[in-house]
Amino acid sequence: PELVIWYICNGADLRIRWDRMIDVRTLLVFLAVADLVLAVVVLVSAGRRLSDGMGHWAASLAVRALALVLFARLEPQGGAFVLAAALLALSLTLQAGALIAFDNRKLPAWVHTAVIAAVAVPFALLTADTAATILFGGLVYGTLLAGLAAFAWQVRPTTARSRVILVACFGIAAAVCYVRGVAGVFALDPLAAFLAPSAFPSATFVAAGVAAIVTSFGFLLLHKERADSEAQRLATMDPLTGMYNRRTFHEIAEREMSRARRAGQPLSIIMLDIDHFRAINEQHGHRAGDDVLRQMGDIIRSALRQEDMLVRFGGEEFLVMLPDVAGPGAVVVAGRIRKAVCASEIETRGNMLPITVSAGVAARLDEGPESIDSLIARADEALALAKRRGRNRVVALSLGRSIAA
Repeated sequence: PELVIWYICNGADLRIRWDRMIDVRTLLVFLAVADLVLAVVVLVSAGRRLSDGMGHWAASLAVRALALVLFARLEPQGGAFVLAAALLALSLTLQAGALIAFDNRKLPAWVHTAVIAAVAVPFALLTADTAATILFGGLVYGTLLAGLAAFAWQVRPTTARSRVILVACFGIAAAVCYVRGVAGVFALDPLAAFLAPSAFPSATFVAAGVAAIVTSFGFLLLHKERADSEAQRLATMDPLTGMYNRRTFHEIAEREMSRARRAGQPLSIIMLDIDHFRAINEQHGHRAGDDVLRQMGDIIRSALRQEDMLVRFGGEEFLVMLPDVAGPGAVVVAGRIRKAVCASEIETRGNMLPITVSAGVAARLDEGPESIDSLIARADEALALAKRRGRNRVVALSLGRSIAA
């Protein structure tokens, strides 16, 4: 028998039916309000920048809120119901566009139109058959949500947290749509079963609603992770050239020097300076100087191994740290860089500029303790000697003797 608990409240009987856990219309209105609030949160978080999918996501929430309100008021029939179904599909394609925009790509506009037509036309034809309408809605929205889960899996956050949240939420919502769509076929009264579900269907509706809300937090977390990653990159890298900055170099170099001392392994430093760089700035402007610095970084990287460290050490001065490379090998690398620079004319503002570099090389000494600062000082002394000798050359200092290359 049906479980009924009777309470006496203000002289009236209050009957609670445990087989009807929620009112679907009320849940839809609640979710619509939550979507509008989240849309405002997304817009406030984006500020004046609606790029990287933030504008698409806020629009999807507003469109979904309107669709949910329409669904809450209507029976599954008539043109207004078809409009609500089309709006819900549009909200999903807008979320897909947001995820794709986050990866600096663009979802073609025709996709939105095609999905709306693919949803609205069948709904218009099936509204007379409630069971078929519920089945089609479950299958089509489940498939769209599964597609969103696939898009979310392909995004590239700095950590896996936001991606896991998005994939899990879209997957849960897709599973609920599939289950409820198929269940509607076997119900004696599909509409009544949908609008007044029992305990388990009620739980699935709540799970889908929670997942829909949490996806927005997952999308915001995706942006936070990217912002944190960018802040970390700016703290460790030179923004102009993409090289490590001086502070980061010292943090890494001290560890490399300690490792080299313990293992008895070689470690070398190359200091590079662009010859006559001040004249480039004076004759062609500072923007041309920036172009030279950026392209110099590309040229130097092409001559290095993956494990080598390239640093912008000063204005036009670069440093290369070569782990497990002895002094003679470092001289070879420095000579290769010098020749590559000489063979490359750098294009800037329509001008082709011939560029040369001077280089100083120093290697870790086996005799006695040595710090990274003393190694840099010897490389800097070798660089100064290369400039005094006429520039466009490599000088290595080791145990008081100099080698020019």
